[in-house]
Amino acid sequence: MTQIASTHYPPGPTYRDRLRNPGLLRLSTHEFLERNAMTFGDLVHYKAFGRHVFQFNHPDMVQEVLVRDAAMQHRGIVMQRAKFVLGEGLLTSEEPVHMRQRRLVQPGFHRQRIAAYGETMLQFADEMTARWHSGESFDIHRSMLELTLRITGKCLFDSDVESEVKTISDSVTAFMGFLPLAFLPYPHLLLKIPFGFIGRIQKSQKKLDSLIYTMIADRRSSGIDHGDLLSMLLASQDAEGATGGMTAQQVRDECLTLLLAGHETTANGLSFIFFLMAQHADVQEKVFAEASSVFGMGHADSRPTAADIYEHLPYCQRVVSEALRLYPPVWVTARTAAVAYAYRGLEIPAGSLLLVPQIAIHRDPRWYPEPMHFNPDRFLPQAIAARPRHAFFPFGAGARICIGENFAWMEAVLVLATVIRNWRLGFNGPVPTELPLSAQISLRPRDPVVISATKR
Repeated sequence: MTQIASTHYPPGPTYRDRLRNPGLLRLSTHEFLERNAMTFGDLVHYKAFGRHVFQFNHPDMVQEVLVRDAAMQHRGIVMQRAKFVLGEGLLTSEEPVHMRQRRLVQPGFHRQRIAAYGETMLQFADEMTARWHSGESFDIHRSMLELTLRITGKCLFDSDVESEVKTISDSVTAFMGFLPLAFLPYPHLLLKIPFGFIGRIQKSQKKLDSLIYTMIADRRSSGIDHGDLLSMLLASQDAEGATGGMTAQQVRDECLTLLLAGHETTANGLSFIFFLMAQHADVQEKVFAEASSVFGMGHADSRPTAADIYEHLPYCQRVVSEALRLYPPVWVTARTAAVAYAYRGLEIPAGSLLLVPQIAIHRDPRWYPEPMHFNPDRFLPQAIAARPRHAFFPFGAGARICIGENFAWMEAVLVLATVIRNWRLGFNGPVPTELPLSAQISLRPRDPVVISATKR
């Protein structure tokens, strides 16, 4: 075992710094992490609630922390305590449970299956925009939450959750209030309080449990294999032959995790994409030109498949990449040191919080000159090759990289192309220069994202 070399910690913000500078106290969490990276460099140390915190701000460190050293870590404190809501799902479980569950869920995200999902993505995007009225303003974030929820429900569970959109969306909003609670002592006691935002979380959990368990019971009683993720989970057998099929609780945990996480982060990403499209008419017209030519491929009797369309939209893919760089819905990846270990000659004490912030690395001017400028050509092949591998990691890295990454890429690109092919986005009024953000469990717009859409 490598000998721990030093307890001389790298620089970082102190309690005294924050008291002396009230402006630091007003920074949102993502602004605080970005400031740390700009002020203190690639490796930052500070203490929060008596806990050591290490912040890693270099692409090479992404690989070292999230890949090389993964065996010495647990999930971050937020995900550990989110088990209250999500149970032992993919986002919260530890090894070896996580790897077993991932193997069971993985077939639902194979390339061929995702290609088939594309037809549903196109259909639901068309149905959504058919309800728009040319020239009117609306909240694109709410529209994207509804759309991605329908897509996730249909593709993964063959279920029409449209009637449950409000319940699920309100539940996600309630769960966002969970973040401050995760850092407080004795959270298991606080979670028993039946009022305030904790009470709202409890009520939301009961509603979602009713929805999920009803879906599971109906599917089991029907005995019909729908060929979707839910059928695979119900029919799954432990590959090691020890325990047989998954319990209803295990299926519930995975369904809830995928339903909530699978639509919320993608909805946030699409909201950021369409806000940027409304800001940048020149980029929007390039998307329109590419989408129009690709959707026009083939003949009336040989309509291109969703997979064909996706493969022929390289500019749209660069637009999505640049939006995820600038506004990554997964804005920080957190781990907890399970044991004390050495990192570059430095002691990482057991229990330390390890932060690898996508938002700071994605906005680092070393890899992205003028980082706040929106430029999809940053993702041309030659530009990608010139940067470190993990200068862009919107879905994480290592064994815990998002299992739905390819699903989310296809969904974002196809929805972008479908919308811009038929609608011109803008603002009924001055073009806003900034988008206020709420950095909680995910990065989401703080306020409604109000844009206008004009039929082409």
